[in-house]
Amino acid sequence: MSNGCFIRSALPHAVRPDDFRLSLTRPSRDNQQVLHRRRLKKLAVDARRVEAQLDRRDLLLLSTTAASLSALSIDARLAAAAPSTVFVAGAAGKTGRQVVEYLSSQGIAVRAGVRDVDKARSAGLDQRGKVTLVNGDVTAGPDALAQAIGSADAVICATGYSGRGTINLVDAAKQRGVSKFVLMSSLLTNGKAIGQGLNPTFLLLNIFGGVLDKKHEAENYLRASGLNWTIIRPGGLSMDPPSQVGNLIIRGEDTLFGLPSDPGRAISRQLVAESRPVG
Repeated sequence: MSNGCFIRSALPHAVRPDDFRLSLTRPSRDNQQVLHRRRLKKLAVDARRVEAQLDRRDLLLLSTTAASLSALSIDARLAAAAPSTVFVAGAAGKTGRQVVEYLSSQGIAVRAGVRDVDKARSAGLDQRGKVTLVNGDVTAGPDALAQAIGSADAVICATGYSGRGTINLVDAAKQRGVSKFVLMSSLLTNGKAIGQGLNPTFLLLNIFGGVLDKKHEAENYLRASGLNWTIIRPGGLSMDPPSQVGNLIIRGEDTLFGLPSDPGRAISRQLVAESRPVG
């Protein structure tokens, strides 16, 4: 049995939506091509500017903090039998670290998958609760990852945008027979199929090696895996408290696109980490 959960949050807009207003009169085919080239050129310029200002890993991760905890808490079957041990891939990242910290605060044992155990230990990742640091590079292949997962009941993937890495982790989870797989993906991964191919946010993010396309391929692989899965498609999260940002909103698949018309513009990391979804 499988299920799907999509948690909405707002994307950081590096490109103003006003830059992409279309003429009220329909342009000729030649003019459409010229406009499209101009938009792509502007996106490339804006993308380079954003990349210079932001950490590239943060941009591609579309950091979701501990959104995966909401996925675990709202799954009724897991609520009845919460996992005793969870493997977190990407545990040393900004998202993964908060997942580890929240799981630990709930008394759940964590196998924290990191690429550099010594570095993670020096950063204090294993100083709270029952946290075991393990080598968990998702590019290492399914067999190595299966060993890293060990006896964990559930897997949370909070890594970057490597489609192959996610596929490796899914295969490893199947080897270990885990009860739950939570994938932290991204808003607009299915943008092309739902008429959002010219969405400014989709174009900006996908310009980096087709990152959203790769994420979508990984989602489809997980869907077909036979695992009990939850996919979270958030955008960028805010470090501000819920009182300043607003409540978490959960919507169905392919219903929010990071546009100004979408309800809310951001979601607090704290609120998502504490698993208090409303709406």
